[in-house]
Amino acid sequence: MGKLKVGVEPNLNNVKEYLENKDISVKEFSSQKMGSSWTMNRYDAVVVSGTDINIMGMQDAIGKARVIDASGMSPEEIYDEIINIQK
Repeated sequence: MGKLKVGVEPNLNNVKEYLENKDISVKEFSSQKMGSSWTMNRYDAVVVSGTDINIMGMQDAIGKARVIDASGMSPEEIYDEIINIQK
């Protein structure tokens, strides 16, 4: 498998920096586009801050990306979740 591609909400800069240092391709994305299958198929995972997950319809999102709720998680824990996608 190639380099993992992860979308991160703009307010999660510490997570973005940590993942970039771990050689993961990271792009900021707008949570307003989460319902788009095109957007969700661009990433292996997306990291969200946890606010309004149900309102945004994340549980019904179409696409291959795994949604990771970062609330209460350290960047290291988020990284571990992302790495487990490859297993």
